[in-house]
Amino acid sequence: MDVTALQTHVRFITNTDTATFTDAEILTLLNIEYGHRILDILRIQVDRNANQKEAITDLLSTSGLVTNNLGYNGEYPFPLDLVRPIRAEVSYDGSTWRPCTIYDINDNDTSEHEETAQEANFSQTSPYIRFDRDSYFIRPPKTTAGDVTGGIHIWYEYRETDLTSGSPTFDESLHNLLAYDVAEIYAIKRPNSYDNVWMNRLLMKKDSVEKKFEEFYRGRFKKQITLTPQHEDFS
Repeated sequence: MDVTALQTHVRFITNTDTATFTDAEILTLLNIEYGHRILDILRIQVDRNANQKEAITDLLSTSGLVTNNLGYNGEYPFPLDLVRPIRAEVSYDGSTWRPCTIYDINDNDTSEHEETAQEANFSQTSPYIRFDRDSYFIRPPKTTAGDVTGGIHIWYEYRETDLTSGSPTFDESLHNLLAYDVAEIYAIKRPNSYDNVWMNRLLMKKDSVEKKFEEFYRGRFKKQITLTPQHEDFS
């Protein structure tokens, strides 16, 4: 369902028209609830990478950089639409790529600011990455002269762009859940417009669709686990 179809469906559920519930009002609420539903998909699927992108960034030499310079202390900003980082790879020479191990700042028992300490504690053959304050930190940073074009690759779950006239990116058979989300908000804001019977029916229908939504995304990329038993001869 595209935006126009969703707006029509919202009005059908709420028994409204363009005067009582405008296109702009519905679109605003649709985008709020759309963001929530994308987060629900990420929560349900956990590590199944529902909406994945790859960002490529130059690995900058820290030589001559000062505080607040891009790449200083190996720090780079998140892509603007990043919701959750998944994987990172780095190349210090532009040809050999190494996956980065994710670490917590408290896992590092040496300085996070002294490059000599970082070079001693981390290796270019086994790089690490830390995520903090909407940035990521490459360890060790590149201290030798010369930047590496496209030397950092980050894979991440991304935030969907707002709907304007197109359709939500999740499965089309579940798009009507957004209409029920919006209808519920509309009814809550106008408690005298609907009786308890109508409200209960709305919530029951929404709950039914929401269960289908969760069941679909919980099982969409179900992992197949194969067990191969070892046979031992005790004769």
